[in-house]
Amino acid sequence: MTLRNINVNLEIGQTILVGQNREPATITKIEFHEKSGEININTTKGPRKVLSFALASDEHNQTEFACAADKYR
Repeated sequence: MTLRNINVNLEIGQTILVGQNREPATITKIEFHEKSGEININTTKGPRKVLSFALASDEHNQTEFACAADKYR
């Protein structure tokens, strides 16, 4: 199937999985380069191209907070 569009929402502080071992990393900065049109992100594990990572599952995000309500604050 061919995709006709894709939407990716990224936020500073969001946890993503990077590298071959899918290690968790937090997004610290999002950069857009107007001339080239590239989007880069800086993470706690180093800089990345915007689509060279995996999204963490909800299960992983829930274990990171001591209280479930903290996830929505």
